[in-house]
Amino acid sequence: MDHLDQFYERIGGAISVLAKEQYIEAALMITFAGIDQMAWLSVSSQESSGADFKVWAEKYIKPSQNLGCSVDDLWAARNALLHTATAESRDTAKGKAKKVYYTTGSAVCTENKSPDVIFINAHHLMEHFFASWLTYRLDIKANPALLQQATEKAKQILNYKKGL
Repeated sequence: MDHLDQFYERIGGAISVLAKEQYIEAALMITFAGIDQMAWLSVSSQESSGADFKVWAEKYIKPSQNLGCSVDDLWAARNALLHTATAESRDTAKGKAKKVYYTTGSAVCTENKSPDVIFINAHHLMEHFFASWLTYRLDIKANPALLQQATEKAKQILNYKKGL
C-alpha cells in the first residue's frame, strides 16, 4: 500500500494547497484527474474509460447523494474543466448532462432559472474525493486481488524524491 498511499498523499496535498491558496479551478482539475486515476487503479485493463470513471465515482463519491448531480453531470463537468476550463462539454451540448458551475465557501445559488445548469460547491467535491479515497482504500485492503492489481499499477505511477 506504500505506493498507493504516497500517490494519494501527493494528489491530496496538491489539491489542499491549491484550494487553500484559492486556485479553485486547478484544485478541481487535480480532483478530477485523481478520480480518473482511482478509476484506472480499479480496473484490470491498462486503460480506463469514461465508463470506469462513472462506475468508480458512483460507488465512492455518490454524486447524486453528496453533490446534487448525476454521475453523467460529474463526467461532463470533468471533461469541460479539463479540456476547455469551461462548463461546456460534448455531453452538455448534446443534452446528456447539465452544465456544472461551482460555488466556494458558504456561497450558494439561491435561484437557478436554467434547467440545464447545476451548482456544486467546489470544496464539497474535493472533500468527497478525499473521503472516497479512504473508502476505496478499505476496499483494496479487504480484497487481495484488488490490492495486488492496484499495487502493481501504482508502481507505474510517476514518482520522484524530494531534493533530487
